Parts: sequence; structure tokens; C-alpha cells
Amino acid sequence: MKLHMVTSQTFRVLLLVAVALLSAGSALAVDRPLAVVDSQRIADEYDAARDAQEQYQKFLRELELEVNERERELTLLAEEIESQRMLLGEEALNAKMQSFETKRAEYLRFRETIDQRAESEYNTKISPILDQVKTIVERIGKEKKYGLVVDSAALAVLYIDSEYDLTDEVLAALARGDD
Repeated sequence: MKLHMVTSQTFRVLLLVAVALLSAGSALAVDRPLAVVDSQRIADEYDAARDAQEQYQKFLRELELEVNERERELTLLAEEIESQRMLLGEEALNAKMQSFETKRAEYLRFRETIDQRAESEYNTKISPILDQVKTIVERIGKEKKYGLVVDSAALAVLYIDSEYDLTDEVLAALARGDD
């Protein structure tokens, strides 16, 4: 479950960066400088981001525990039915099978909602911080007339001139409570 969320999140970030790079071609052509922001550093150093990430990870762990518990209950019920199959009468066996199918259907419905619940929790905990960072980066980018600002944590960065790294400015603006 976590791997799916991370992979899908990473894919979305890379897709947004690719779109930004493609659409920014004309901005770069007029010799506007490029800048970077390290979102991983922001996540590590900005207390609100770190807290939100910890809360989100806690939610995912609790969700995973709930999945494991429901799976364990289903497994135990299936094992019980199998071990008592020959001892139970047809009516009792049918009742246990019906109970199993009901729990299995509940489990499947629950599993269908997991991604939605995780996304909702992400939107509640993480998205507001990402929006705040994006607003600050846009403001700094416009003020300093950057043609493109890239998240260095989302790309394989081989070299960055520190002159173009806006991370310290973004962290300072976050600490001040700027938008």
C-alpha cells in the first residue's frame, strides 16, 4: 500500500516537472535564470511539514494494521470452516459460509476505500503545506524573475550552483508564516 502511494506520488511529481520543463521552453529562451528548491530539505527542516508527514505516516500505519487485522480474521474464519467442515451439519456449515462471505464482502469494500482514505488524509495533512510552499516559490520566482524553478529532490541533480537554490528563502518565508 505504501509503495503504491509513493510510486504514484513520485510519478505525479515527475509528470508535473516534465510539463513545466516543456511549457517553460519559451521562458528559458529569453535568458531567464533557472532556480531550484529542495523539497526534501523543506520536509526535513520545516517543523509543520515534518509533523504533517509523521501524522500521515501514522495514519498509513494504522490503516495497514486494520487491513492486517481484517485479513487475519478472514483467514481464521476460513481455517475454522475448513477444520469443522466434516463435523458440521449442512445448515451450520451454510451459516458459517454465509458469515465468511459477508465478512469477505465487507473486507473487499474496505479495501476499495483505502486509496481514497489515504488520498483524503494526504490532502488534509500534506497538501496545505505543499500549497504554501508553491505559493512562496511562485512569489520568489516572480520577484527574482526566474524562468523556471525546479524541485531538486524530484530530479537526479548532478550540479546546482548555490546562487540558484531558493530553499533557504522558502524555509525562511515558511518560518515567518508567509504565503
